[in-house]
Amino acid sequence: MMARFLASPPTPAVGKRPNGKTEYRASGPIIFSDDRAEIHIIPTGWRSDGVSWPGWLLLGLLAIGAATVALWALGAAVWAWAPMGVAFELLALFWLARPRQRLLIAAFVHDWACQQTIAFPDKRDADRLFNEAMRALGVPLLYRVPIYGWVRLRGQRVQWQQPELSPIMAGGRVVGWE
Repeated sequence: MMARFLASPPTPAVGKRPNGKTEYRASGPIIFSDDRAEIHIIPTGWRSDGVSWPGWLLLGLLAIGAATVALWALGAAVWAWAPMGVAFELLALFWLARPRQRLLIAAFVHDWACQQTIAFPDKRDADRLFNEAMRALGVPLLYRVPIYGWVRLRGQRVQWQQPELSPIMAGGRVVGWE
């Protein structure tokens, strides 16, 4: 069976996190059926900071742009700076054209799954769900592969406070939210 969303309500911005990232809130339940036909319900009020883009990607983009301008300004031959200029333009287009809203909904699924440590004891399962959510939302492979790769490289499972929800406790620790 192919993964699909049964409900994906608006996720408006509601403020900033202490780290400066924008925080979004699900205005209704996000209902997702994965490739195994399992239904996952992200509750109304769930909060997410969206997709974590690798900072090095933006720094690399800026470095290529700066090097291109420097070579041009120093009078280097066109063959020396033109390929970098093309690479800069393509990467800038890649960065600016990313499907933000579709990625945001998939990030809600991933953030929720990462915090459900009983249902998803292995982070790889939460990451798999994220990849399936991106595919179900029609996120192009060009974006899915690097984003999924970045998520897989990062081993952290952040436990964010979910103000409108109640924590599920087990053994004195939060294992989920409802």
